[in-house]
Amino acid sequence: MHEKTATMQHAFVKEFGGPEQLVLETTDAPQPGSGQLLVDMEAPGVNYLDVLQRNGSARVSLPFTPGLEGVGRIVKVGEGIDSAHGFSIGQRIAWVNVPGSYATQVLVPATQAIPVPESFATVEALLFQGLTAQYLVSEYRGVRPGDRVLVHSAAGGVGQLLVQWLKHLGAWVVGTTSTDAKAAVVRTAGADAAINYGRDYAFHDELLLLTEGRGVDLAFDAVGAATLPTTLKSLARGGTAVSFGSASGPPPAIEPGQLIPRSIRLAGGSLFAYIADPPEMQRRATDVIDGIRAGWLRMGGGTAYNLDRAGEAHREIEGRGTQCKLYLTP
Repeated sequence: MHEKTATMQHAFVKEFGGPEQLVLETTDAPQPGSGQLLVDMEAPGVNYLDVLQRNGSARVSLPFTPGLEGVGRIVKVGEGIDSAHGFSIGQRIAWVNVPGSYATQVLVPATQAIPVPESFATVEALLFQGLTAQYLVSEYRGVRPGDRVLVHSAAGGVGQLLVQWLKHLGAWVVGTTSTDAKAAVVRTAGADAAINYGRDYAFHDELLLLTEGRGVDLAFDAVGAATLPTTLKSLARGGTAVSFGSASGPPPAIEPGQLIPRSIRLAGGSLFAYIADPPEMQRRATDVIDGIRAGWLRMGGGTAYNLDRAGEAHREIEGRGTQCKLYLTP
C-alpha cells in the first residue's frame, strides 16, 4: 500500500490582471533541500509589491505564486542544517524575501530565516514594513533631535512606522495623507503635523507655513510621479529626499542641475538592496524587534483574510483604504 502524498495549497497567478487572477490550487507538499527549512505557514504578509507583480507592473515570470513575506513554524530541515545553525523543529521564524509565500507551506532558505519571539502577535512578526522603516531612517541622514522630516503616505504601514521611529530619534515630523481620517491616524502615530493633500497632492504651501519657510531636512517619498518634483522643492538647503516607491506612477526624471542651487540630494531606496547580505538583514531585524519589545515601535492592528480570499486583500490595498497590516491565514 502506497503512502498518501502530502499536499499543500497556494494562491496562483497564471495571467497578469486584476485580483480575480488569484486562484487557489492544491499541489504536492514541498520537501526541503540542502540549506532549506520547510515551514508551516502562520501568515503570509500582503504588500503593495504583491499587487504590482500580480497586475504585471513589476515583472515576474508566469505562472507564479505571489508573496515575499511571512511567519511560520519549522516542520522539517534540509541537509546541512542542525541546531548549531540556530534552527530547530517547531521554531517560529519570519522572512521578507521568499517568493511564493501565499501558501500553506513554504521552503525558506536558512539564510533568509529570522527568529521571532513567541510573544509577538502575528502583525508584530511580519517584518517587511518594519525593515523598510529601519533602513530608511538609518541610511540617508543621521537623524538628530530637531531635524524636520516629511513623510508621504504617512497613514500607511511603512509611513506610521517611519513617524514613530523618527519621533523616537527626536525629529519634528509632518506626514501627508489623502483624507482627514487618515490625517488623524498620522497624528496618533506621533506626527507633529499632518497635511491632507487630497487628490491633487498639493502640500508645498502648507509645508512651508509649518516650517516657517525653511522646508525640511529629510523627506521620504513612496508616492512617486505625483509628488517627487514638489518634494524636492520642499527641501531645505542641504536637504535629502529619498524616493522608494511609485504608488502614483514611476517618478519623473530629475536633472542634476535642479539639485545644485540649494545643494540638495536625491537618493533611491529599496529594501532588497539593504537585506541582500544575510548578517546585515539579521542586524536590521534585531533593531526592529528591539523597538517592538521596548514599546516605542508599535505595529498596530491587522486584518486577516483566508488564503482563498487573497484577491479581496489586494482589492483593499488598491482602494487605498488600508491603515493596518493585511495578512492571509491558511
